[in-house]
Amino acid sequence: NEYKSYLSMAFFEHYRNIYNINILGFGFMLVFSAFITASTMEATVFKDLNKHGITTKTGFYSLGIIYAFLGFANFLSPSVVNLLGTRFSLFLSALPYTGFIFCMYEPYVASVFTLSALLGISGAVIWTANGEVIARNSPGDTKAKHTGLFWAWFNASMLLGNIFLFFYLGDSDTISAHKRHVIYLVLGGLCTCGTISFLLLSDSGGDVEEAKEPVLKPLKDAIRFSRSWQLRYLYLPIIFTGVSLNFWSSVFVTCIGSIFSKRSYLALGGMFTGIGEILAGIIWGRLTGHIGRQGVVLCCSVINSLVYYLVFLSFPFDAATADKAEDNPIISSNIYLTLGIAVLLGLGDGGFNISIYSALTTIFEAKPAPVFAIFKLVQSLVGAAAFLYCGHLALQYQLLILAVTCLVGALSFIRLEQRPSDDLLNVEVIINVNAE
Repeated sequence: NEYKSYLSMAFFEHYRNIYNINILGFGFMLVFSAFITASTMEATVFKDLNKHGITTKTGFYSLGIIYAFLGFANFLSPSVVNLLGTRFSLFLSALPYTGFIFCMYEPYVASVFTLSALLGISGAVIWTANGEVIARNSPGDTKAKHTGLFWAWFNASMLLGNIFLFFYLGDSDTISAHKRHVIYLVLGGLCTCGTISFLLLSDSGGDVEEAKEPVLKPLKDAIRFSRSWQLRYLYLPIIFTGVSLNFWSSVFVTCIGSIFSKRSYLALGGMFTGIGEILAGIIWGRLTGHIGRQGVVLCCSVINSLVYYLVFLSFPFDAATADKAEDNPIISSNIYLTLGIAVLLGLGDGGFNISIYSALTTIFEAKPAPVFAIFKLVQSLVGAAAFLYCGHLALQYQLLILAVTCLVGALSFIRLEQRPSDDLLNVEVIINVNAE
């Protein structure tokens, strides 16, 4: 009877974990279908709007504000998650995403920048809670598989919003006021549904246990964990993900808008990048068990290098900074090559992120929330800095920054993975000893 009871409990916990990962992924898919679609086309929408003092660079500055506030808010986000629990942290932190999207119905500089700041603060909480849910529902050797499952759900968001955008915009060469109104009402509705879905998450023992801790303990843990040698190896790959985030979420689509006149191509670029990210969740999640995280990062480094070389050859150097590109590329630009680059871009970026997620949930299994806060802190501050320069720096120099940070980040990650496994799993002991 005890054995049957144990099997029943294990069976229940297994399917509860799968349920929570899928609900988490579904909610993120809806919320970020709206947000990613809105943010990737923000600079182009503002270029076509051209009133209320809003310009193309307003879009870049808005995204910079989001990631700057997101970065600094990570100092407090573990305490918020600890106080509210993961379910209500996810629900409440998704509300500013909805407000930001609806403000694009008729944007003004003040409302865009204010809601960008609020979204950045809530973004720190939503990603810290996300890391907590994945870690608490991924026991033993399920971390890579569950991380890949979430990543596939999450990056389906790049398809859902962009499919709607592609068919709605059609052959339009500008985004009119009416089209903008319809787009952001639909995206706002998607975001609202995703926000509500977080309330369907099932309780887990992790939430109850964390609620018993002092409110500021996660912040103290984050400060201690930030000094661990394991994280020091991860800082460089995390920095690369921040630069890469800036490139695929804004610069790449903005370049497409500068090269091609059809606004539906913006949606195609985001859609095919999303396909690459989804493939990353499927392919790298499965291959990790065979070639290890360091093998995945090595493969993604090769893919990323190929992407940057193809962009260097086929995109005009002023594509990221001019409303209409005037420089001649080394080889002729065409939409088919661009979409192929988009798939590879998503595949390489996704592999890096999946490997970092898997490493963090494995090494810091006992205390995931503070570590994911550090991850988003570094990534967001780097992304914010990149959004500030991307509207001014020529494309070839942005590609150089991407290539260098990718190479250095990969070497640092591989060095971490080559350490003995016992060294990677004693973080909690080290932290407790240092605390005493």
